[in-house]
Amino acid sequence: MRPVLIMCLTLVAVSCLAQGFGGSKHPVQARLVVETDIQAGSDFDIAVVLDMAPNWHTYWVFSGDAGLPTRVKWNLPEGFAAGDLRWPGPHRYTEGGDLTVFGYADQVALFTNVHTPAVLPDTIRVGADVSWLVCAHVCIPGDTSLTWSYVPETPIPDTRVLAGYRPLLASLLSEDDPISWTYSVRDVDEVRQVEVLVEAERGGHGLPDFYPMPVGAGAYIDAGPRIEHEPGKATSRLEIVPYSGEPPVQVLTGVIAYESANGDPRYRSISIDLDKAPAVTFDLLGTDYTLDDDTLGGIWGFLLMAVMGGLILNLMPCVLPVISLKMMSLVSQSGESVARVRQLGLAFTAGILVTFLALAATVVAIQAGGEQIGWGFQFQSPAFVLFLTGLVFVLGLSLFGVVTIRLPGSSSFGAIADGGGVGSSFLNGVLATILATPCTAPFLGAALGFAFSQSARIIFIIFSAAAFGMALPYLVLAWHPGWIRYLPKPGVWMEHFKQGMGFLLMATVLWLLWVLGKQLGMEAVVWTGAFLLCLALGAWLLGSWVDLCSSGRQRLAAWTAALVIAIGGYFIFLRPLLVQSAGGQAVASTADVDWESFEVERVEAHIVAGRTVFIDFTAEWCWTCKVNERTVLADADLWARFEELDVALVKADWTSRNPEITDMLRAFGRSGVPLYVIFPGGRPERPLILPEVITAGIVLEHLERAQALSQMKGFE
Repeated sequence: MRPVLIMCLTLVAVSCLAQGFGGSKHPVQARLVVETDIQAGSDFDIAVVLDMAPNWHTYWVFSGDAGLPTRVKWNLPEGFAAGDLRWPGPHRYTEGGDLTVFGYADQVALFTNVHTPAVLPDTIRVGADVSWLVCAHVCIPGDTSLTWSYVPETPIPDTRVLAGYRPLLASLLSEDDPISWTYSVRDVDEVRQVEVLVEAERGGHGLPDFYPMPVGAGAYIDAGPRIEHEPGKATSRLEIVPYSGEPPVQVLTGVIAYESANGDPRYRSISIDLDKAPAVTFDLLGTDYTLDDDTLGGIWGFLLMAVMGGLILNLMPCVLPVISLKMMSLVSQSGESVARVRQLGLAFTAGILVTFLALAATVVAIQAGGEQIGWGFQFQSPAFVLFLTGLVFVLGLSLFGVVTIRLPGSSSFGAIADGGGVGSSFLNGVLATILATPCTAPFLGAALGFAFSQSARIIFIIFSAAAFGMALPYLVLAWHPGWIRYLPKPGVWMEHFKQGMGFLLMATVLWLLWVLGKQLGMEAVVWTGAFLLCLALGAWLLGSWVDLCSSGRQRLAAWTAALVIAIGGYFIFLRPLLVQSAGGQAVASTADVDWESFEVERVEAHIVAGRTVFIDFTAEWCWTCKVNERTVLADADLWARFEELDVALVKADWTSRNPEITDMLRAFGRSGVPLYVIFPGGRPERPLILPEVITAGIVLEHLERAQALSQMKGFE
């Protein structure tokens, strides 16, 4: 990138000269200055002083993303020897919108130390060929040949020009300097991304800062922005890009700048070993961020939270279609006996409880095998998502009247809303629980997070409490059937309502297809749609050929045809997808442009470098997550504050299994998503945990708290 920019600037400069710019005074005037007497066998300083017109600037030894450094070639008498050019500390400028450059405005003195021979000539003549590039709204190259003559033992006038620049020359950093720094390095392919955090007692005038030196002919530097966290604390970013075939750069030298007590800038040289980045002083995955059990009232507190979380699950969007049908089922039971209503209520509760206990048993079994899982883990399996998609699709068809599937003990499994059977109520409870697992309601996340870190007995107890909370409203209504009279009376509206719920179930199918697309790619959505078409055809055959008057042969033919179509569709359309998924060939979801994917090392590096980190633990199958992302996290004011504070936005996508994200959730005492965490810059021990249901105001409030914590010196 940088060589191309330099070439462009050179072309612009040549163009300017071709247009006759030289007819007016050049914006840079150069001269040689010496301010001390010259003695035989000693050293003296000579400097090239460049005086620039207002709003023009020349460039430092490393010019940045554009520009060219000033060049000086010395012509010295015989026996004289010149050292390297010494550069005063630069300033940071922005050109062309986002190009970072380093240079000087108004005036600069470039020093060289010259050693004299034992015998001086009668007249000392020093020459210098100087070339530069100066820029404002255009860039203009310039060059000149300067001479300076001196007769030994004659006085040299003190112009006091050089005295003001000597303190601006970079010297080695010492323990007494009121400045500290640290750095982090991240390798992305061949590119080395470097962040240097500088902290000083004072801030202002663009300081403190870090200015990199050139890295040699094998690589170039893309100079990034300077991010000021607070007065006296800033991070400078850059990327070191090797040319093709060149090895990665191992050492980076540069200059850190700070403001002295009298307000003048001071510069200190440092060297960075890029292969030995400072060890992270904390272990993100090894840190336990959970509250002490006593703080939450021990096991009884978690049990209460499990009941409350289960109760709130009934309000989650995942469960709404089935819960609505259950409420309609209660309406249809208004004419039933008290014993019958209670029987159906207990059946629904049993469906919820059995499913929760089955999930608990699965968790215990998987954890016994050494695996770490969390709430909603089954949605990380494409096979489960495919199964549930087909099930919900067929249920939706049944509500539209396409098919009615009768099971023992129920009026119909397909027509869920008829409320006529124990089996139907039980399966309602099962389906409601399965659809609820992608959601983590308030209180439930903390309770399940506690359970997942406990013994099998505690896991079963917490899961049972959550099941009781979810079933509680229906148990209450079943035990007090008289309260049902406050619900609407049965009537024709129930058929319309049932069909309306069919559309909600089809919306659930769309959501499941979206989850599948994130897991396996868009091609999987197309083939799953083809399989659903096979299911629809099979369901239509059953609905058209099978009724109460159908003969046994007709029923057998209809079921055989439907099963052949469904099974054939599975082997043709779905099985290749599952084989592909099992082989690890799933298509990963595309990361959002403004979000970084979750990597432990990257998060640790951001925190060590003093950058505030916002982590969104999410999954495509989590409706609460998606609602928060499309409303709260899309808020314009919130994004403006994110940008203003330079917050690192990290998305921990748990759509598919990820052991690191699972461990991170467990570190915060959570077993599922959503989870929102803010790490203040430089404060890994003080993460701020947000509630599951957030608002822009809540996020902004926690951002301000994180900013305040980041500005506090040391650890509390």
